[in-house]
Amino acid sequence: MRRTITLLFCIIFLVGSITFTPISVQATDTDTYSNIEVLDNGYYYETIIEDKEMPITVGTRATTQYVTKTKTTQLKDSNGSVLWSVSIQATFSYDGTTSKCISCTPSATAYASSWSIKSVTSNKSGNSATATAIATHTLIFGISQDTTKSVTIKCNAAGVVS
Repeated sequence: MRRTITLLFCIIFLVGSITFTPISVQATDTDTYSNIEVLDNGYYYETIIEDKEMPITVGTRATTQYVTKTKTTQLKDSNGSVLWSVSIQATFSYDGTTSKCISCTPSATAYASSWSIKSVTSNKSGNSATATAIATHTLIFGISQDTTKSVTIKCNAAGVVS
């Protein structure tokens, strides 16, 4: 009888320790969102959100979790060629009640020879981060025209990024 009780306590302890131990898993790289904004000249902005590989903590001890994603807006011509883009990579913490942007990194890239990046800045506040870029398009005879575009990424308390 004593042996049965000892064995029962060992099984309960083992099951309990497995249940309450955090486990790390890896997320995969996938596009999770896409949006198109068509302009009058036939160009269009396409915005996508991409996952970054990251550890996710699961288990009953884990209360705060983290997610890192990159949101990119690309200006494309009518043929679908990317002219330039602006991106914001942000890491958020969330716990089911609140969320917060803990870091962000902006970037901008010109892909077409007639485009160049003049500046790129970012700011974060609460559960969102924004990157703003100014791109310069050089036209015929050296005439140039600036275009400003911002991209904002947000995370809700459940860890859903938009």
